[in-house]
Amino acid sequence: MYEIIKNVIASGNFDLTAILNKINTLWLESSITDSQRDNLVAAARAAADPQNSYAPLQEQIDKLASDIAALAARVAELEGGTAETPEYPEYVQPTGAHDAYNIGDKVTYNGNRYTCQMDGCVWSPDVHPDGWKEDSPAE
Repeated sequence: MYEIIKNVIASGNFDLTAILNKINTLWLESSITDSQRDNLVAAARAAADPQNSYAPLQEQIDKLASDIAALAARVAELEGGTAETPEYPEYVQPTGAHDAYNIGDKVTYNGNRYTCQMDGCVWSPDVHPDGWKEDSPAE
């Protein structure tokens, strides 16, 4: 095993943490001697390439931020919407034609879900019920 690990270290293509764990496991299993362990640890540390072992801190932070955003989007999708816009956003009273609801727009109003049935609808579901179709309740 000593020669195999030595060859891996010589190749330079290894993660330092992973190889040190393997070396210590072999040592604990008595597959290598104390001096072989010390030689392999020293060689691994000397030959370690940071690109194989860890990314710079900013890259790690950026990856984590990206992963968190992807998870948030997935959770929102599973809950019936997207991370940016829920499928049934809260009803907001339009102030005019420029922000009126149109056919197919979805809203949540007083805890119920509605889909707009007319273009240019500026009334809430309770003021103009014919402009809205109540959908199945939120799950």
